[in-house]
Amino acid sequence: MKKIFIASLAAAVAFTMVGCKGKNEKRGDEHLEAGRFANAIKSYVEAAKKGDVSDEYYDNFAKALIGGAEKELKADINSEKAEGYFDKFTEIVDKVQNTEVVQSYVNLVADQGKKQSGEEGVDFATVVNAFAKLDSAAALAKRRGLSEANVKSLRTEAENAYVSKNIDAAKSESDPVVAEYQLLKLAEIAPSNADVQTALNKNRKLTRGYFLIFGEQIGEPVSRRIDKYGYVMAMPTIKMSATSLSGEIQFWASTGNNTELDPTQIKLVSDDGKEVFATTTGGWCEKEELVGPKNDQKIEKKKKPFKKNEKGKLMNEFQCSANISFSFPKGFTPDYIEYKDEFGIGKKFLGK
Repeated sequence: MKKIFIASLAAAVAFTMVGCKGKNEKRGDEHLEAGRFANAIKSYVEAAKKGDVSDEYYDNFAKALIGGAEKELKADINSEKAEGYFDKFTEIVDKVQNTEVVQSYVNLVADQGKKQSGEEGVDFATVVNAFAKLDSAAALAKRRGLSEANVKSLRTEAENAYVSKNIDAAKSESDPVVAEYQLLKLAEIAPSNADVQTALNKNRKLTRGYFLIFGEQIGEPVSRRIDKYGYVMAMPTIKMSATSLSGEIQFWASTGNNTELDPTQIKLVSDDGKEVFATTTGGWCEKEELVGPKNDQKIEKKKKPFKKNEKGKLMNEFQCSANISFSFPKGFTPDYIEYKDEFGIGKKFLGK
């Protein structure tokens, strides 16, 4: 008799731990079992509003969201409804206990990202979002201790396909500034791709003397992920040896602020992160002056010199120039020149 009582008590405790399902959750389970995912989702949402959910609730709700998204994506890889289901999943993912359910979500999002990345005629922002899905899927898998192998494989395939489809066109651009923009897009997606880095380094040698100001010549909306520096630099003259680099460096400011150019803060960074600062012999900065007869004056830009150990006045959308030199030990391989202040940063990659 005592054993029967203990068994009955254990069953009651187990039932209590699972939790009592309300009618909305039960209805959601029925819809889920029948593959009516949209109806299941509605029922689960209503169940949460009433607060009567069991321990199985979040696992089953997640299954419904994944099933609904998968169904929508079969009809339209860019389905907004599927995106809504994914957003809802991310809200509850930390309460989902079944790791197989989370793995299903990871695989589905990664598959969507790969397919979107290979679509024809999409803009760069869409491609970036597609790869972001692959990266977020990998991050979730890692956080939950799940397999990342499938996601990493899909990302590698997507990267290689994207580079293969676009690199020849980028390298064949007649304008080296346009070519660099297109190569930078590829590097944003596939930063470790050897072919991209080789092409980019080759092109950067050609654009040492250019301001990388990306405008109408690009032929598409310019991405802020690429055009991201407040100070744009060019080196119209440059001389390099095994232990030194010298020349003229010019600045174009687009930070929205008027400030001072401090040439002593210009630094050269090696490909392994070492730094050396510049010595300067002076330079010039543009300023506006009134010229002409008193009754017929007009504004012109003039170059105002500054001497060694002096600062120049760097105005927004104006130029400055400085004569600089760097000394460094053998084995130091120059990668880029950097200038940074409270208003912005600029990097001029030199190529190899």
